Amino acid sequence: MKKYILSILSVSMITMAGMAQTINFEENNHKAISTYDYWVDSPFRTGELAGQVEIIDNPSPEEGVNETAKVLAFNRSRYGSHLYGARIDLQTPIQLSSTQSYIHVLVKTPKKGSLALIGLGKRNDWPAQSAEVFQLVRVSTKEIPAGKWADAVFKISGNAAAQLHSLVIVPDTKSMLPTDDDYIVYFDEIIHNDDAQPRFSTEVYPLSFDKEQKNIRESERKLNGLTFTGNKGANLTFDLSSYKTAYIDKIDAEPLEVLVGEQITAQFNYKGDWMHRYVYLDKGNDGKFTPEISGNRPTANSDLVAYSFLGENEDNGYNSNGVSASKDTHADPPAFTIPADMEPGFYRIRCKVDWNSDDAGGNTASGNLIINNGGAIVDLLANVHMENVNLSVTARMCDVTAADGGQLPAQIPFGQAFSFNVEMDGDYEITGLEIKHGYNFTGEQYVCENRQWQVEKIALSEDGLITIPAEYVDGNVSIEIKFTNKNPTGLSSQQADGLNVLPGKGNLTLKSNSAQEYCIVNASGIVMDKSVLSGEKVIGLPSGVYIVNGQKYLVR
Repeated sequence: MKKYILSILSVSMITMAGMAQTINFEENNHKAISTYDYWVDSPFRTGELAGQVEIIDNPSPEEGVNETAKVLAFNRSRYGSHLYGARIDLQTPIQLSSTQSYIHVLVKTPKKGSLALIGLGKRNDWPAQSAEVFQLVRVSTKEIPAGKWADAVFKISGNAAAQLHSLVIVPDTKSMLPTDDDYIVYFDEIIHNDDAQPRFSTEVYPLSFDKEQKNIRESERKLNGLTFTGNKGANLTFDLSSYKTAYIDKIDAEPLEVLVGEQITAQFNYKGDWMHRYVYLDKGNDGKFTPEISGNRPTANSDLVAYSFLGENEDNGYNSNGVSASKDTHADPPAFTIPADMEPGFYRIRCKVDWNSDDAGGNTASGNLIINNGGAIVDLLANVHMENVNLSVTARMCDVTAADGGQLPAQIPFGQAFSFNVEMDGDYEITGLEIKHGYNFTGEQYVCENRQWQVEKIALSEDGLITIPAEYVDGNVSIEIKFTNKNPTGLSSQQADGLNVLPGKGNLTLKSNSAQEYCIVNASGIVMDKSVLSGEKVIGLPSGVYIVNGQKYLVR
């Protein structure tokens, strides 16, 4: 199972915001509910269709996430446009401002995707204006997962004289075809405040922005590359110049291989001024990066391991060596050391370009949002290893020895190809190897979306000296020898009237360079197949003895 981290903002934190307003569906603190469609010919505007929205008992309360008794249920109809949603008329209008604030909506939808928010209202200084005027349309800052409660966040701002009198929550911004199926979406606890962070997250390693967010300042500020070097041989470079997004996922790329106790230096190839650099290492493999700073330096337990600038205010900061640093620093962070007692395994590393923030998801302060400042985040894996890794071989019906004929070692050097001898017993032949490599073989393959081990299968036609490639020696190695019985005498592959017949597992393969008649008969004399072949044909058969043109063959 994947391990998830749940971080929940308390109600007291929410109500601290000066503009905080909460709308739920238990206390009757809204004027009305209805549907809304921007399309003027919509059947929901002409009156041809009605309903679609209702306050109901919460069908899936979740402790610590959404425990309310009532929610708003909305039927996303195939007959609505891409801006069709549930409308909530407010008792207290929301005052817009040039300063950015946020509207949060709890949502549970069966479809993954981005939501939209429409704000309807009027200007205070135009008394005759209708309260139905579009004031804003915003897409949720992050994509919403399917099948579980999530907090959709919308950034709002506008003319200081304008107020929102109604909110329309659009669950799917894509147009549906008439043949598509309707589906039900649930909404609850709408909050207006100045907090950009979702109230909770079920993501591992969450970001403060959507993963598909474009870099909006690419021409002047851009992360073009990362280089890691170590004092014991670690060396890895990423060319990031082609990426257009603020978040870059390199989890499936080559990992950074580091020895326990190794000192690592990260170099950021960043175009731009006055931005700071941060490196995180999830030492606990728990799906989050937890900073812990004491005396202006990371503690031994801190997941924030290196930074170029961090301070209580932007005029008084330090780097991760505890040395005073200027806010206009262009320096890379100091080197950091992999703990000598760290358990070997694959761990998530995050590198971030941001402004004076230890938040691994990115600065959320309204005046210093990581996106607005041209920041960037890159995730990759670190393979934390020892100099030697464990080796185990499961060998049956064969003898396995080291390449020199001696006993197999219990450990082999990390990252180096390994050779050994296999000699099958007389009645058996080797068919291949199954190689499991990595760490914690008895545990889940993925820990917080970080792969810990994988299995490779290699086909072999003969025994003897076998070499395991260095790329498979990236952790502990467990090898299982695969084998089968040799075909009994007289039942092996032979030529039959110009045919080459190859018995296999559950089949016979027939090959011929010229047109040849063939007839396959089973042990009971029943004809299984009869034809003329030129080329190759695989014929599936149950295990047993078969006669092809008078010659016997064994299908396993």
